[in-house]
Amino acid sequence: MAIRTILAPVSGTAIDQRVLETAFKLAKSFDAHLEALFVASEPQDAIPIVGEGMSGLIIEEMIQAAATEIEKRLKNGKASFQAAVKNAGVEETNTPNAETKPTCTWREDSGREDETVARRGRLFDLVVIGRDPKEASASLTFDAALMETGHPILVAPEKAPATIGENVMIAWNGGMEAARAVTSAMPMLRAAKQVTIVSVGDVPYGRACAKALGEQFTWHGVDAKVIESTETGQVANTLISEAEKCGADTIVLGAYSHSRFKEMILGGVTQDMLAKCTLPMWIMH
Repeated sequence: MAIRTILAPVSGTAIDQRVLETAFKLAKSFDAHLEALFVASEPQDAIPIVGEGMSGLIIEEMIQAAATEIEKRLKNGKASFQAAVKNAGVEETNTPNAETKPTCTWREDSGREDETVARRGRLFDLVVIGRDPKEASASLTFDAALMETGHPILVAPEKAPATIGENVMIAWNGGMEAARAVTSAMPMLRAAKQVTIVSVGDVPYGRACAKALGEQFTWHGVDAKVIESTETGQVANTLISEAEKCGADTIVLGAYSHSRFKEMILGGVTQDMLAKCTLPMWIMH
C-alpha cells in the first residue's frame, strides 16, 4: 500500500516546528496529502476538578484563562503551519488532484486531543508526531497515535533531519510488532538507497532471523545488508550504535513487543529508543 495521506497533530507548542518540517519532507517524498490537525479542548475540560468551596467567580476565571490559552495555542499552531507551508512550497488544498503531487491542508477540531487523533488517525496511512524525550512517559495523544490508530507513526526527532528514508535501518527481533512495522514501511524501503537489517542477540526460538528477512526482501526488490550483533548490554544502545555506523537517517521499529505497562514500569527497548534515539523512528505496535 502506498503512503498517500499523512496526519500531523499540532498543539501550538515548540514541538510543532519539527513535526511539520518532518511531515512535509515525507509528504514531498511520497507525493502525499498532509493534514495538520489542531484539536481545541473545551475550556471547562482544561481546568482541574473543581474543589468544594470554590467560588463561581474563581471557576469562571479559570475557564476564561483556559480559553485564552487554547486560543493562543491555536494561533501559534496555525502560524507554524503557515511557515512550514511556505518553506516547503506545497499547495494547500483539501480536494484530491488527478496530478500526483504533495498537497496539504489545515484542520481544526474540538474535543479531547487523544480521542480525536485516534479517530482521525485511523483514516490516514501515517501519523507524524513529536515527543519530548525528557518526559518519563509519553503523552496521551502520543499513546493514542501509536496504540489506537492501527497505522504506523513517524516519531519526529528533536532536530528535523536533512533526509528521511534514504538510508533505513530496521531493528529486527522476529516478533509480530517488528513484522507489522516492516510491512507498513515497505513503500519507504522500496525507495531507499540503502537498507540495513539489525538484530541484537539471539532471535527467540520460533521466530525468523534477520537473514531470512533479508532473503524475503529480494521479492520486493530491496537489497538489504544484514547485521546480527552479538553485543551484550542494553539493546537500544546497540541499535543506536549500529545506526550511527551505517549512517542511517531513519529507524524502523516494532513497538512494545513486551507488555507496554511492564516497559513503562521496568523499562524496555521501546522506552529506551524513545528516550535516547535522535533519528526519526517509523514505529508500529
